[in-house]
Amino acid sequence: MRKLTVLSFLFFSSLMMAIAQKGQVSGSLTDSTGKKSIAYATITVFQATDTSIVTYRLSDDQGRFKVPGLPMDRVLRVVITATGYEVWRKEFTLHTDSAQLDLGKVRMNIQLKELDEVLVIAERPPVVFRKDTIEFNANAFKTLPSALVEDLLRKFPGVEVDADGNITVNGRKANRMLVDSKEFFGTDPKVASRNLPANIIDKVQITDDKEQMDRNPDLPLSETGVVINLKLKKSIKKGLFGKLYGGTGTDSRYETGGILNMFRDTLQVSLLGFTNNINRTAFSIDDVMRIGGFSRMGINSMSISTDGGFSFNDINFGGMGQGISKALGAGVNANTVFKGGSTMSLQYFFGQNNNRVGQKTNIDQFFGDTTLNIFTNATGTTRDNSHRIAGSLKWIIDSLSDLTFRPSLVLTDSRSDRTQTSVSGSNFEPQLNESGNRQRAKTDGISYSQELGYSRRFKKKGRTLFANFNLNLASNDGNQYNDAENIFYKIPSTTLLNQLRNQDQVTNSGRLFISYAEPLSKVLTLNIYESVEMFKNKEAITTYDFDTQTGDYTTVNQDFTNSIDRSGIRTYTTVGLNAKIKQFSITPQLSFRVLNIRNRFMKNNPIDQNFVNIFPLLVIRFRSLNLNYGMQLSEPNATDLQPVTNNTNPLYITLGNPALKPAISHNFSIGSFKYIVKSGLNYNINFNGMVQRNSIVRGRLIDENGVQTSLPVNVNGVWRATFSTSVRKQYKFSQLWKFSLGVNTYTTLSNTQLILNNRQTAVRNWNVNPGINWSFNWADKVELNQRYSPSWTKNTYEDKLYTGVSVWRHTAATEFVVRLPKHWVWESTINYVYNPQVAPGLQKSVWLWNAGVNYLFLKDDRGQVKLSVYDLLDQNTSIFRTVRENYVQDQETVILQRYFLLTFTYNIRNFGAKVGGSNRLLMF
Repeated sequence: MRKLTVLSFLFFSSLMMAIAQKGQVSGSLTDSTGKKSIAYATITVFQATDTSIVTYRLSDDQGRFKVPGLPMDRVLRVVITATGYEVWRKEFTLHTDSAQLDLGKVRMNIQLKELDEVLVIAERPPVVFRKDTIEFNANAFKTLPSALVEDLLRKFPGVEVDADGNITVNGRKANRMLVDSKEFFGTDPKVASRNLPANIIDKVQITDDKEQMDRNPDLPLSETGVVINLKLKKSIKKGLFGKLYGGTGTDSRYETGGILNMFRDTLQVSLLGFTNNINRTAFSIDDVMRIGGFSRMGINSMSISTDGGFSFNDINFGGMGQGISKALGAGVNANTVFKGGSTMSLQYFFGQNNNRVGQKTNIDQFFGDTTLNIFTNATGTTRDNSHRIAGSLKWIIDSLSDLTFRPSLVLTDSRSDRTQTSVSGSNFEPQLNESGNRQRAKTDGISYSQELGYSRRFKKKGRTLFANFNLNLASNDGNQYNDAENIFYKIPSTTLLNQLRNQDQVTNSGRLFISYAEPLSKVLTLNIYESVEMFKNKEAITTYDFDTQTGDYTTVNQDFTNSIDRSGIRTYTTVGLNAKIKQFSITPQLSFRVLNIRNRFMKNNPIDQNFVNIFPLLVIRFRSLNLNYGMQLSEPNATDLQPVTNNTNPLYITLGNPALKPAISHNFSIGSFKYIVKSGLNYNINFNGMVQRNSIVRGRLIDENGVQTSLPVNVNGVWRATFSTSVRKQYKFSQLWKFSLGVNTYTTLSNTQLILNNRQTAVRNWNVNPGINWSFNWADKVELNQRYSPSWTKNTYEDKLYTGVSVWRHTAATEFVVRLPKHWVWESTINYVYNPQVAPGLQKSVWLWNAGVNYLFLKDDRGQVKLSVYDLLDQNTSIFRTVRENYVQDQETVILQRYFLLTFTYNIRNFGAKVGGSNRLLMF
């Protein structure tokens, strides 16, 4: 231990001495008159002998710059570049007795030629700001031969890529990723970032998402996403590249697939296909949003796993770590550019996911001195298929206007078979009921959507016109067979259920949106928005009892049969003014909204609902500070409105309420994001508040047999306050040594209403989730990443009948990568989860250790062999404890456990220049 301490001291002492001996160059930038400061210019220091980059910095808002960490006794060259100005160069040498060079006030002349025309390739700066575009020179950021675009993006300042592959730029989400300004298999950025090799990229351009800004002109810049455009090297544009991979392992695990990309000047064609049984999803989130009208019917819950899987409304689409999945997919994507810049793209994708699930759930409900316990054990299988055909046509009418048309057709079919047993009891009645239930379901769906958009800019600066028409047509037909036996003990009885529930759902809507902006003066702009949407939805539920005489489901059960036809029109007109003075802007608005709904039922009386509201909106921005206030109308979803009893789970019966009113929310937010280029520090602070009227909650009745009946109702007294902050500091001791430290916290305080057995009480919920993470990188040869996050949740109740409940959860992870010796890559990832309060009999802590070794061979490392092990300690278990309303739920799910996998990957390249492959497998 003593030797280790001495060695550590010597190591860090040497490191600090090395840092202390570095020099720096500083100064300030102005135009040729010396009066105007030049902000966000790039100051790059090169080795004068070979023009290799030593380091770089950007000038601040006042044009000042400081470039530290420069080597001594070497001839260096500083190159200063700024959009609209000529390049400024100077060679210099630093010595120990003159380690700092002050350039003073550097005056830059107006540029007459394009920047690329006056720069030699070797002197291209790592980053350039061009009006509203940040452009990175990919060659300035070193990556391994096997690196992906995702790995390249991680090296850019201000760009973050999380474990799921989600990309943010200065805290703003990357909405789309284009390849040479064309879509690549849809709009999901991960398709390109996780499949394209990094060293086919020449430049990476990042701009504001202008399409999102056109659709939501009032959206704060901090909430507006960005678009990333990958500019390929010229040699790539007439070539072929891709990869093929295949792997086999223990416990019959396997994976295989490939991706092939062909570029011919203005034509781009891509093919991909894959299959595996190691829990990787075959669907993209964009596809599933269109399946069964998920985006239209309302999303009550959404989960995304670190494996890239996801679920909506508790429906698992694979890769969630829940169950054992087998996935396959195949698709083709084609893009072309016409004369004049117009573009067209077509794509087809097929995906299939088969899932086997085993799940145990323990629920303890508390009210007064009574605790109701429900233990459930469920097993089942699901199979989901999806066919997606989509296209995009963008017609550049002239330099000021364009027309976009995007159609999409999705065909789906889903099959499931689930068996569930449950036992209920209380501290006074150990046995209340037990149940066995088998559910078999199949659903077929088809949906079509199209978007037609027209954008027009005028010669008068600030005047814009945008029109958009969206059409959505969806139909889903589902059958569910329910076979259940329920035994009740308090009043001894047994009930049998054998029925077929047919659900036919149609959702159609068309929306026209127009926005117009007219500048009234240099500081004042008038904004007008008009939206008209017509919708017509139908949901019909017919329930059939099993007829023992015919041996089929032929008898209609009228108690569980009904239908709802819901049609209407939504209109809103918004008028606002935007005043902007330097870095301050204020936008007050008034929105006049009308909602007319016509509800028709097969049995119940018709209900017509008409709502007229005037909503104020306010947006204030000052530098990096954003303040927003607005009101929102949220309609109930079709499931909550359907006036038919759902008894598919006889122990938990749900009802609909056609008299539900829309919820009205008052939303307030204030936030600030700052990226300080000079110090490598960025921080993000946000506060969000919401107060809601006519909130929709589900009241529950629990009878003496433990059977629960749920009904949605409108309530008041619902509010939520959220505070989040993150701070991240990057330290760059030299070109080789890099270190970053980040801390964050997410805190929520909310108040909702609990209605149980006709007794209403307020529920106060605290959720505190801080975190810390740090990463270390030495020359891209050694990487170490660590993170730790505790989570605390507490519920308290206004009614003393209920006892407060709190839950702790701890998560930690460490990732270690070594790329030594040459051609070898060693990987190790350890995830730790600790749930100290789970129910007896469930595992409190879980260690998940994944490791792998890669060997790169053949010319240009085209071949790769990887031996990996998943769950090396063979103790992986999915356990979650959650607190909701008046109960605590523990859930344990069967997931993948230890297996070894040997995979071979071959990278296909057919270019004049060298390109890299991928040391990761196809996943998105």
